[in-house]
Amino acid sequence: MTTNRLFLILFFLIGIQASSLAQVKPKLQYSIGAGGSHDGANMLYGINFTNELNYRLGKRTSLNAGLLFYQSIGGLEKNEFAPGQRNLDNSSGFFITPSFKYNLIQRPSGFNLSFALGPTLQIGGEGYMANINYFNPESGPELVNFIDNYQRIGIFAELEAEWKTKNPNVRNAASISASGFDSYLQWYINATYKVRFGLGKK
Repeated sequence: MTTNRLFLILFFLIGIQASSLAQVKPKLQYSIGAGGSHDGANMLYGINFTNELNYRLGKRTSLNAGLLFYQSIGGLEKNEFAPGQRNLDNSSGFFITPSFKYNLIQRPSGFNLSFALGPTLQIGGEGYMANINYFNPESGPELVNFIDNYQRIGIFAELEAEWKTKNPNVRNAASISASGFDSYLQWYINATYKVRFGLGKK
């Protein structure tokens, strides 16, 4: 799915919900969160920190503006290095993500299960070590460190569970999200715990 098609789908879904604005007053919510991440392209694991602003459109729909920071802290693959050489594989970045969210399940208890979709802009990069000795493998690997810097647009998808707390103005949430680039949806996978605060009137 191209980014242009994604924008068209989002505008179409938002237009469908425009008629509900008169029945449900908009409500603003702010969320902070943290969790673990997986870089599927480089087989790295890391941590993420997120900030979100949520604007409710209707009973089940809302618009989100998210800013997530990711930093790798280790690798999932074992690599053999020469004496004195160390693994420099790493990745990090800021992800700026507007998205459209729809509540798939709403329970009287306050439990909600929602799905969000939108474009994401990554500003960041990665460093990795690769063997460039293709023609004389018997002499051993020749490892070279590469660095790639990114400013690219991809696709963001998220499944989120949200529930009430004792404070009526505070809610908890846990989500699984994926950010995809270059036709690889699971490039980054994030599991994030969030605390959500209501702003303004319902």
